[in-house]
Amino acid sequence: MELVGDEKKIQALFSELRLADERVMPGFATVLGRAHARNVRPRRAFSLSFALATALLICALVSLALLSSWWQRNQQLVIAVLDVPPVVSVLPGLNGVTVEPNPFPLAAPSNKSNERARALRLAARRRAELAQQRAEIRAATAISSWQSPTATLLSSQNDVLLNSLPQLNESVKDLKSFLPNK
Repeated sequence: MELVGDEKKIQALFSELRLADERVMPGFATVLGRAHARNVRPRRAFSLSFALATALLICALVSLALLSSWWQRNQQLVIAVLDVPPVVSVLPGLNGVTVEPNPFPLAAPSNKSNERARALRLAARRRAELAQQRAEIRAATAISSWQSPTATLLSSQNDVLLNSLPQLNESVKDLKSFLPNK
């Protein structure tokens, strides 16, 4: 099949465009070399933001652990101070015995004080659970007794007539009260 004149012009124009593109476009070897050079560079093992976030998380956990242990130690000291029996001392010049609380316990709390502290904690927990149950019951009763604030606007004085049916043994005069007036 032979090419006609217009087809030869189109083919010549396409070849010119291809040559112009080849002059502007980088070679395949150059592009491939850049891609290999980019992959050869070592990547960072970790990013700086990840390291900072990890350090911040570790600091938060350590401070939480320290705060927890401090709080537990404080609670144990408070319980121990509350469970120490009072010191009895006789003051000269006064006729009688005065009882003063011992601000500095000298001995470790005994097993009885541990049992008492445990009983106090259990009682406090039971009181808290009862208070929570009472609050839940109050909330449930409040929800069950709720009434719409607009219910009174929707009711009328004739609701009794509209909600009841006439009985067959009623007189005709009573039945006429249900019929509209002409």
